[in-house]
Amino acid sequence: MPNQQQAAADTQHQLLMQQLKQCPGGSFAAMLISESVLRDIDVKKAMRVQQKLADSKLLSTIFVELGMLTEDEHRRLIRKHGRSFRIGELICELGYITLHQLQQAEQVLATSPGTRMGVVLRELNLIDDRQLAQALSEQLSLPLIHIDLDTVDRDLLRKFPIKFMKMNLTVPYETSESKVSVATANPLHNPAIDEIKRQLKKEVVIVIAAESALLSMLGKLEAASGKGGEQHDQVADVVDSILLAAIRDNASDIHIEPMDKMTRIRLRLDGVLIHKMDLPPELAQRVTARLKVLAEMDISDSRRHQDGRFTREVSHAQVDFRVSTYVSLYGENMVMRVLRSSGGLKNIEQISMSSGLLERFKHEALDVPTGVILITGPTGSGKTTTLYAAIDYLNRPTTKIITVEDPVEYIVPGIIQCSVDNIAGRTLDESLKAVLRQDPDIIVMGEVRDRKSAQVAVQAALTGHKVLTTFHTEDSIGGLLRLIDMGIETFLISSTVVSILAQRLIRTICPDCRQAYMPNKRIANLIGVDDATLRNHTFYRGTGCGTCYGTGYHGRTALHELLVLNEDVREAILERKTSQEVRQISCDSTDLLSLMEDGMYKVLQGFTTVEEVYRIAPRSPSTRSVEEIYTLMGHEA
Repeated sequence: MPNQQQAAADTQHQLLMQQLKQCPGGSFAAMLISESVLRDIDVKKAMRVQQKLADSKLLSTIFVELGMLTEDEHRRLIRKHGRSFRIGELICELGYITLHQLQQAEQVLATSPGTRMGVVLRELNLIDDRQLAQALSEQLSLPLIHIDLDTVDRDLLRKFPIKFMKMNLTVPYETSESKVSVATANPLHNPAIDEIKRQLKKEVVIVIAAESALLSMLGKLEAASGKGGEQHDQVADVVDSILLAAIRDNASDIHIEPMDKMTRIRLRLDGVLIHKMDLPPELAQRVTARLKVLAEMDISDSRRHQDGRFTREVSHAQVDFRVSTYVSLYGENMVMRVLRSSGGLKNIEQISMSSGLLERFKHEALDVPTGVILITGPTGSGKTTTLYAAIDYLNRPTTKIITVEDPVEYIVPGIIQCSVDNIAGRTLDESLKAVLRQDPDIIVMGEVRDRKSAQVAVQAALTGHKVLTTFHTEDSIGGLLRLIDMGIETFLISSTVVSILAQRLIRTICPDCRQAYMPNKRIANLIGVDDATLRNHTFYRGTGCGTCYGTGYHGRTALHELLVLNEDVREAILERKTSQEVRQISCDSTDLLSLMEDGMYKVLQGFTTVEEVYRIAPRSPSTRSVEEIYTLMGHEA
């Protein structure tokens, strides 16, 4: 009987796989089943939804809308299996065209044998050459670069006729002793690539470039004059390529750093800086100037540090860029913080907090009617994400929530949000005074910056309000001590502060190159993993691949340390005990789990490595056993 059931299941599975071949986006769905990302039953459910929608949506879109797949997982799988897609399907999966437009292009292609889908889509004005180049880059796992006359080896270019390079949309732009780098808009079955290899007798390294960028560069080479308007176009292209790379790679910051002989462009991915490209000094200065114009900064002043911001639509997403310049030895160093207006807002269940801590945070902190709740950590530790998740949890029709932020980073329906504007007279101090006269139930302060804002938070809590805010401190105990250092009376702190949540962001192991390994014994012991656990547990790390840029990590999760104040801790604050004494009392009486202990827990769960926890988490040696930590996290060992 079991054999018959298995045979029936196999038959049903084969039938589903056949149906997927005729289904819009079916090849991607089949891939998800083969990788055990989704089950047959999930795909069948999505197919029924697709049929009700008259095949107007791809299956992958339905998977995301139904919560079966995240947008990040969708993008990662596309990158991993790019070669499995036909170019039209891939362009549709990337969101450049609709399913209806793909079907329209397929009808045209059927009447034009020998024509390529990319050519058809461009002739129909459904995509531009940059989108086609991006799709080819994803499909073939080849880098996409911006190419211009200032960034190529002109001596190398002179070895080949301009007509030859134009006709084949192929340009050799950089060479070494054994290799030559070739940029092309036509990477498949291109005779020019073989010809360059034959003439130079070197190994060819292929990268993708947009057709317009190649033709523009070759046009400049041919003309060798009339740079005025072309420089502007060139600078605009470079700026667009930098912003697009940041959004495509999900970077948090863009760094434009002038050096002695060139300017380096780096992106912060998962908390670590990754080198993307170099620009010659003259071009880099024009790029910096253009970005300063966009951010409404003083372009004529390059001797003063400046701040600005601008909003831009990049890759169909509205993105806010906060820009800061710092005058250095070789010019203006520019850093741009990337803030996506969509996709950044998470609910309380999505902040990577273990079930045990999450229940305590909700019921012992957020649900308390009055008092101050502090979320602490250094810059870039995810405090704002957690703050908004807490707001989302507390946002109810019967509650009035008012924020004072500098600036508003995410728009939350149903609450009153105010962005500080010093020029308009909405200073932080004035806004904090005004908010108390607005009859709020909950006040959200973007950040406690000084004694005055700390006093406002405490006074608001004393008058019966709930106050949520962020704070820059090392850990939860450090938050208490910093309030004391700011001059806030200990009796006010002990009577108003409900809880302090400290956190860090830590890189997670890349799923595409994840392998078992034995960690360094000394480092494992330092984060609390004893020898017995080291012997009896399987540990993982990433070996490095294209998905993670060779780092072994892809994406981040959060470490948390939750302190809920009780009478023992309040008494310790009043007595001004040392941080070590307060921490010990908190561990003994409130079950405080340190950031290091949460890190060890996430290592044992297979999310990250012992080396990453050792790099990120503050040192706080644990005396608890693995079993005790698992119990406090709400998980059985």
